[in-house]
Amino acid sequence: MPIPSGLSAQIGCAEESTYGTPVTVDRFYEFRSESLAMSIERIESQALRPGTRLTRSDDWSSGQKSVGGDVSLELTNKSFGRLFKHMFGGLVTSQPNAGTDPTVYLHTFTLGDIPVGMTWQVGRPDVSGTVRAFTYHGCRVGSWNLECSVGEIATLGLSLIGEDEDTGTALATASYPTSPTLMTFVHGSLSLAGSAHSVKSASVEGNNGLADDRYFLGTQLRKAPLEAALREYTGTLESEFESLTAYNRFINGTEAEMILLFQGATISNAYKFETKITANVRFDGETPGVSGTEILQQPLPYKVVDNGTTSIKVEYQTTDTTP
Repeated sequence: MPIPSGLSAQIGCAEESTYGTPVTVDRFYEFRSESLAMSIERIESQALRPGTRLTRSDDWSSGQKSVGGDVSLELTNKSFGRLFKHMFGGLVTSQPNAGTDPTVYLHTFTLGDIPVGMTWQVGRPDVSGTVRAFTYHGCRVGSWNLECSVGEIATLGLSLIGEDEDTGTALATASYPTSPTLMTFVHGSLSLAGSAHSVKSASVEGNNGLADDRYFLGTQLRKAPLEAALREYTGTLESEFESLTAYNRFINGTEAEMILLFQGATISNAYKFETKITANVRFDGETPGVSGTEILQQPLPYKVVDNGTTSIKVEYQTTDTTP
């Protein structure tokens, strides 16, 4: 019997071929938390009627449905390609050396058309021990964040925008990749303009600029969220005040290449499991200040900009043949 608490919870997703048409979830993730939910607006009459002091049962109706929420995951060396695909849109899969290292696959994600959508399913245990399946379809990634600090595991958070929820779909049987490995701060490194830069924490946040207000007469459900604004990628690096080099990039408006790398165990020969983010960034401050006897800290908030050659990409090197 399942444990009647969050200890029996599960979450998984699958890629849809038609927006809003649910499919059976086929990839599962260990997760920290989720807040996927459906809200339904209530439309109440404003008309007057003699003697009426309270809204009557025939004076209200259900309105538009809104599905969405967040999923928090710990970054591992397998299975995350699908998520990167739906975060960015563009994908090229290659094998660095198919002859000598046939188990190594490199999935490169760049800005491209947002994929059709995903079906997500959450298994939520009730107090009787029954795991209830909540299935969300027509889900697109509205925004996301990847971050890691000293002493912690790298995490990936997704904010999803969906079409509808149902509780009638059977709970899928969860299965997980063989021997996944966590990516932690020990596996992380960062470089700026080709030189190693010591940081205590690093974050990258993306917003796909999706219009989530596409409601029309005749249905409670939103149509597929479409790109309606420029995509935006920002973040912050937390480091010590080492010199004026980083500060002068802010003062002079100098852009630099930033590489955030999480590198794991060896797959084959010189090839390792990797999650590598490369971006051309502009620094937006800030001035280091003195708050006591401690070593001065230097936060480096940044924004990704396209210099014509580099904007942002993620390279995910793994044994997964498909993202």
